[in-house]
Amino acid sequence: MKKSILLLDTETADLSGSVYDIGYLITDKRGNVAIERNWLVEEIFTDAKKMMGAFYAKKLFTHYARMLQYGEIELTPWQTIIDTMAADCHQYAVNTIAAYNLAFDRRVMANTHKMLGFSGKILPYALDQLCIWRFACETKLSSATYRQLAEAQGWVSDAGNLRTGAEHAYRFCRGDWGFIEDHTALSDCRIENEILRDCFAAKKSVPYNKIRDKYSAQPWRIVNGRV
Repeated sequence: MKKSILLLDTETADLSGSVYDIGYLITDKRGNVAIERNWLVEEIFTDAKKMMGAFYAKKLFTHYARMLQYGEIELTPWQTIIDTMAADCHQYAVNTIAAYNLAFDRRVMANTHKMLGFSGKILPYALDQLCIWRFACETKLSSATYRQLAEAQGWVSDAGNLRTGAEHAYRFCRGDWGFIEDHTALSDCRIENEILRDCFAAKKSVPYNKIRDKYSAQPWRIVNGRV
């Protein structure tokens, strides 16, 4: 079956929810993009207390002010965002949802949905789920080449684990050792689309519906070249 993929990313005011920036694109296994969407969640972004406590609060001034000024993003109610996403899923026959840490994005979207007083499901129907983070670890980042590069570049945590975030995966896939992730939703979707394309091109088993939150108590990681 041809894969039509809703690849999304969220930026949140905290790790439990409060999504303020949501972006997605609809793509395929070759990275061909059919449509892109990006919004600031009106109910969250206009809550000064929440936003000033956000981890990336400085981006209010360095990124979002400019994006709003030039019409690159709009303040939009949560209900409108969810309705548009559902309509796009139907129009483009989406059958897969993907994100770099999909469990996290699904969780914070559900929490935001509930926090804003909505009930029911966000997605219009059941979709295959694909965590790009896990896919990248199983295809690209578990290679001896990546281990050697990561160790040489210092892409290793204090605990001795290889760095496997989207920023480092993109550096490896593109050969750009100095790349810095933007940490705005649509920009991150674009780099994750390239990572996803390279993972599919590896022609290895695809870990559909194998989801674990990177921020869970016992996240899986790469140890000695294995996930």
